[in-house]
Amino acid sequence: MEYIATFRSTYKVLKAEKTLKEKDIPFQLIPTPKKIAAHCDLSITFQGDDSKTVEDALNEKGIKIVALYRREGDSYVKV
Repeated sequence: MEYIATFRSTYKVLKAEKTLKEKDIPFQLIPTPKKIAAHCDLSITFQGDDSKTVEDALNEKGIKIVALYRREGDSYVKV
């Protein structure tokens, strides 16, 4: 299952990208889908199996996820 994390700014999403790369956690940096009302044009997507690992890594660095969505077909459900 795919999850999408949104952030307050491009700066925050790039900090999240750096953190996840350093921790070797699989993710992709993507344009925020138009169906999601977000504060930033970029988001991070990852698999549900990595959800806790992603959240723990970002929390450890003080990086706050603004909203977390689960992809279901062509729609997104806020978690």
